[in-house]
Amino acid sequence: MAANTHQLFREQSTGKKKRERTRSALLDSAISVFASKGFEATRIIDITNHAALANGTFYNYYQDKDELLRDVATGLAVEITGRINDEMEGLTHGPTRVVLATARLLQIARQEPEWINVLMEGVFIVPELQSATVQYLRQDLEMGIKQGHFNVTVNLLLVNQILSLIRTALLLDPQAGDNTMAQTCEAILRLLGSTPAKAMKQVSSVFQRHLEN
Repeated sequence: MAANTHQLFREQSTGKKKRERTRSALLDSAISVFASKGFEATRIIDITNHAALANGTFYNYYQDKDELLRDVATGLAVEITGRINDEMEGLTHGPTRVVLATARLLQIARQEPEWINVLMEGVFIVPELQSATVQYLRQDLEMGIKQGHFNVTVNLLLVNQILSLIRTALLLDPQAGDNTMAQTCEAILRLLGSTPAKAMKQVSSVFQRHLEN
């Protein structure tokens, strides 16, 4: 399967010095190749060939592909969470924030499936990203706990369970259809302590108010 060409990091480095543009080319190519071949099967030469760079250029920026995955996944996380956070500003209801964030993540997966593929792989492989993910989700989860909606302990196990539900949904339905999106949001709320009926009602309410335009 041929790797697609991404421009996310190149666009961010437009107008910057050559070194930064070259690094951006490696990052964009890493998205493409990691998504196409998988992290374990990817060789450094696959990435440099995709970026049309000499193989030795890689080592001017990274010691190994683990370091590259960390930077790629971190950059994707910043881009994706930035999009989600902009829409959730001002929302103070824990379950609403959890459902809306999950739904928007799955919608981004429809548009940029390779971004989510590489991000998820990075979160499960890179320890720093696991810690950052716990911290990112903690605010909304603890908000729901304080409001009496959730009955859980926020830790790495819980976060990995949430991510596993999302990852499984995308494996079964890469296009993240509306039914898959709703079922995934409901499953996450149930994991957090909601009853099936309450989870279904909450998801339906969020979809009607925020997603049905």
